[in-house]
Amino acid sequence: MTHSPAPSRLAVHGIIAPGFGAALLLCGAPFLAPEVQAALYPVRRIIFTCPAGQTLTVEFVTSDFSAPATVHPPEGPAIALPALPSGDGFRYGDADHDLRGRGSRVTWTERDKPPLTCKEAHSDQ
Repeated sequence: MTHSPAPSRLAVHGIIAPGFGAALLLCGAPFLAPEVQAALYPVRRIIFTCPAGQTLTVEFVTSDFSAPATVHPPEGPAIALPALPSGDGFRYGDADHDLRGRGSRVTWTERDKPPLTCKEAHSDQ
């Protein structure tokens, strides 16, 4: 009696393999060259002026409004915030930070600090 080898997992799950390849491509996107990332995922950078001469800069992916935004607050390091549901305008936030906006105005809130309302001063687009 001849025993044939068991089919490989790839052959058995051939239908899943293409999806796995697509997932690898998507997961690999952060490792693409910056020029390629910029072409695939255009980012808009907006500078807001705030009271007392402070500035707040926000970067977000223009092709995907569900993508996280990067906020450069007046003080401290940049923060990546996930998109959150918003009835009107936009909203990004986590347990300690909240960015809400509509039109040319935003309100930036950090835990244990009063809200900061800022107005758009400059956009790269």
